Amino acid sequence: MKTIKFHQIAILACTLVLSATAWATPSSSSPYVTDPQNEYVQDATSEVIGSVNMVLCIMHAMNVNDSGMLNVGPYIALIDMNKCESHGSGGSTGGSSGASSSTNYMTAVIDATRASNTAPMVGNVWMSMTQMGQVMNIFVKVSASQSPTDVPPYGVFRVDFIGKDALGTVQFNGFIDSAAGTLQYYETGSNSPDVAMTMTANSTTSGSGTMAVGGMSSTTFNFNYNSSYFRRSDGTNDQCFDRLKANANRSVWRLGTYNADDGSRVDQANPSFPTTATYSGSSYYGYAGYYGLNFQGLDLNLIADASPITGLVVTDQRPGNSTTYNLSKVGGKLTKWTKNATTLSAMDGIPFSFYGDLSGLTDNGAVTGFGNWQMQWNNTAANFTVIGTQSCGPGGCVLTALSPVATVNANAFNSLPISGWSDSFGGNIDIPSTGAAHGGTDTVNYFSQSAVIPGSGSAPTALYCLSNCPDATSVAAANAYTTGTAPTPFGGSTAMQWFSAPNSGSTVSYTFDGSGLKNGSTAMIISNAAFFDASPMYQYGIMTGRLFDTAFATCGSGVCEPSSPSVYYTWSTGTGQWNQSMWLTKTTDSSVVAFDPPQNIAYTVPSGTAYGSWAGKTIQLQFNGFGNLYGIPGYCVSPVDNSPADCSTASTRYVPMFSIPDGATMTLNSTPLIVKALDAEIRLQDLGPGAAQCSSMSFSPLTPPTGGTHDMSDPSDAFYLGVKPTVTASPKVIDGIVQ
Repeated sequence: MKTIKFHQIAILACTLVLSATAWATPSSSSPYVTDPQNEYVQDATSEVIGSVNMVLCIMHAMNVNDSGMLNVGPYIALIDMNKCESHGSGGSTGGSSGASSSTNYMTAVIDATRASNTAPMVGNVWMSMTQMGQVMNIFVKVSASQSPTDVPPYGVFRVDFIGKDALGTVQFNGFIDSAAGTLQYYETGSNSPDVAMTMTANSTTSGSGTMAVGGMSSTTFNFNYNSSYFRRSDGTNDQCFDRLKANANRSVWRLGTYNADDGSRVDQANPSFPTTATYSGSSYYGYAGYYGLNFQGLDLNLIADASPITGLVVTDQRPGNSTTYNLSKVGGKLTKWTKNATTLSAMDGIPFSFYGDLSGLTDNGAVTGFGNWQMQWNNTAANFTVIGTQSCGPGGCVLTALSPVATVNANAFNSLPISGWSDSFGGNIDIPSTGAAHGGTDTVNYFSQSAVIPGSGSAPTALYCLSNCPDATSVAAANAYTTGTAPTPFGGSTAMQWFSAPNSGSTVSYTFDGSGLKNGSTAMIISNAAFFDASPMYQYGIMTGRLFDTAFATCGSGVCEPSSPSVYYTWSTGTGQWNQSMWLTKTTDSSVVAFDPPQNIAYTVPSGTAYGSWAGKTIQLQFNGFGNLYGIPGYCVSPVDNSPADCSTASTRYVPMFSIPDGATMTLNSTPLIVKALDAEIRLQDLGPGAAQCSSMSFSPLTPPTGGTHDMSDPSDAFYLGVKPTVTASPKVIDGIVQ
């Protein structure tokens, strides 16, 4: 049985690296075996140290400690900030998958030196990034004189960091210092939780510490640990945890995909890649992919739509590639959805969201009116059940469970199709009506997606909308909004209209060309940030209902959508790049650069109690390149004791329902895949307050630091980094991999 090395605050400077196990054919030298696996332990104390964990993740991605990067002079590293942000902060759903899947590279200039084998390693780091449209400059100084050993287990090192916005206001400032038998952490600033910690650092098997958290909810944590248990108290909740890894819950946040025959990494055929953009005499590092293009320090929303944008040149940054491109941009995105088919029995017990009116259609009177309902098919009982509701706000979308669940009347959907969203089937699903109560053999359609380039030869020229249809009037109102109640972005009655309309006058027609989707002469583009700020349900942009390239057919006295279309389209618009069309064309021949959309991979969940009600079910995972395999359903846990919790409760964390085991196999098209975890968290098993196992572990409060920060951007500070070097060479490190 393996004992957890320690919880998050005790491994601030060194993530737990696990050895990979060789499976089947891959050789011992293949990436499947040699790629490192990182685990960390998630605890309530982790919630307030996001900045330092982010900085340490960034340092790991820079590969500063690689001996090949010492004394080589300043070099550039690119770090995907989405991989260094805190995991599981909310219950977001697949509806915003574009936001979470898009790569967000930060640029770092690093100068790492070591005078001799007995001298400390010193790293000077200058970083720049853009978050929520705001430029942040981060300065870091690293000094390490001893590697981690049994004693001291964390090595001897100091990391000082400071982050400032474009105006020079300090957002966070702090340090981590491991010396003299203690590990100290301190952080303050206008965008900081104001936290200080001191813990013993002589051993990973026993010790104690104190963490003080300031801000609006001042809290002091005392903790103690021995080889088997970990005790933590915030003055109200005194919890005892089991440190055995075998008894803990594990959530994998990042999975590596490898060829099962030879262990090589498997990426998309047309993957994303790093770029630089030159515009108005300045250069910006960035990334290009299916969900858009971004460049640190360059806000593309401030540049007018054009095809191509004049004066902006993009250069490929992949090793050995110097291809240049033009960039075109339209403030909306047309997505084509192509149908695939399965059956209701294959969706047995798999949740999906459905927006509609369930008044009088269930055995629970509380389930009434329009709502974003969470439902699932019960194949044994041959009925649908409502298991909860989903609501979205500025902090994301959360699921509120319904107890007891409501059973939907057998004939509720006899004449209406069910259109919804299932993370486990890659997004949009459609269950056509059969004219009778549904059964397990009934068809379920799910859809694969591809982006449509405005003005391309294969693009539709006319589109028709019946549900959630913006028009010239609603778009103009949204773009003109300043204060008060935000207007609906959809025209007429289309926001509350489903599948059919009284007549063609209750629908909206569009044209589609090189400037995007238009109603009349008005582009269906909403670029007003104030509108989105005032509209929580549209915080990730707006999306139309289904669009069709043929006019609606007459049905009864009105018009209807096709009941089971093989292809349909959606249009999205907003300030996020996942809602915009951006495409590259080669400057040599104007050919469009292709990027692969997410691909569905069927995965059958193993049997066993660890997989709960998902055991044995086949779900659809979404593959978006190496390290981006997602689609595992989730639930929420309490940070106090790691127990399951209602997602609508404050401070809960959204985590995957289960973990795909290392060595699991699946197929991508015709390529046999084998997967393993690259990044995972461990949540210790709670033994309950006052558990006997922790009764002998008394707290020994230590004194956290109260200051001692440095400003590495200030020439008068002893830790001043100096002037940021100018580096024109291509990045030497991308996400920890030396190029």
